Amino acid sequence: MSEKNEINGSSSSSNNLYLDKPCTKKELYESLNKIQSNIDYNQLNDIIKRTFSELDKYLREIAHDDSGSVCIASLIGPNDIYLINIGDSRGIIISKDGQVLSSTKDHKLTVRKEQQRIRRAGGQITKATNDVLRVENQLAMTRALGDYSLDKHIIPALPDIIQYRRDSSASFVIIASDGIWDVINNEQVALFVSQRASNKSLSEIISDLFDKCLQEESSDNMTAFIIKLD
Repeated sequence: MSEKNEINGSSSSSNNLYLDKPCTKKELYESLNKIQSNIDYNQLNDIIKRTFSELDKYLREIAHDDSGSVCIASLIGPNDIYLINIGDSRGIIISKDGQVLSSTKDHKLTVRKEQQRIRRAGGQITKATNDVLRVENQLAMTRALGDYSLDKHIIPALPDIIQYRRDSSASFVIIASDGIWDVINNEQVALFVSQRASNKSLSEIISDLFDKCLQEESSDNMTAFIIKLD
């Protein structure tokens, strides 16, 4: 089973840099690489959630501040594709003709279930003038690795896991940070990639995608991966 992930800071400091270090990636990869192709969804779900919980505890031990990070990852097996997300980076699976077959859901305060979960955990949802909704006047997202200044029951390192049964229609997996999704939606990204796939390399398509987002006045950092499925 192959794996790809993208890590992006959830606040203004540097915990995402710790997550990007080889020692931390090694912890994550070793856990995920234990997953066998014939494992069932419930077992996989438990393993992934436990892995991210352990990674969050490990990060607390080695980090020197209370910043945090989001994460989007994909596990690609012979029969299934899994999209795994914490925070507001996003993953989509698309067809050759640009149809969105599956996608993750952002962990934001615009999602009613996330608001309800935070309130049940004792958290407060706040909004300053000319600002977005935030958790405890801090985060605009509702789940993260790190961010230890907030109670982890309120901002857990708890991923959502989307399972997609592989079929002939699935052609690409796209995972990207919120600098992409803030200005163009799933369907626009899917069409953008599919329309260029026959005559451009994946790296060229990503470069064009970044240019498109800059034209749309994206003000956040941008990271993206496009994985072509065999």
